[in-house]
Amino acid sequence: MVEEGEPDPEFEAILDTVDPNRDGNVSLQEYMAFMISRETENVKSSEEIESAFRALSAENKPYVTKEELYQNLTKEQADYCLSHMKPYLDSKGRELPSAFDFVEFTRSLFEQNESD
Repeated sequence: MVEEGEPDPEFEAILDTVDPNRDGNVSLQEYMAFMISRETENVKSSEEIESAFRALSAENKPYVTKEELYQNLTKEQADYCLSHMKPYLDSKGRELPSAFDFVEFTRSLFEQNESD
């Protein structure tokens, strides 16, 4: 039990996760970082993570670019995504330069967690 006026370590840990710069707001970048860092823990569906990636991609594209990842995530998180995401292929099977398939990535995370 925490005394009144004393910091609560558990609450402080939550704030460190969802608002690391402690500005009192959770930005899209902080939300994405939080969603990715949890790697689907307590997330109900891959669609929730897909929606978060979709918000990162300009014009609601079905892929995210390397630049978008590095602009919106920490370097470590972007590196993780890029090392695990497959290149995005358009409807004709052509690889788009610097485009990554976040739909396949998020679904593969759920498949891994279900088989654990």
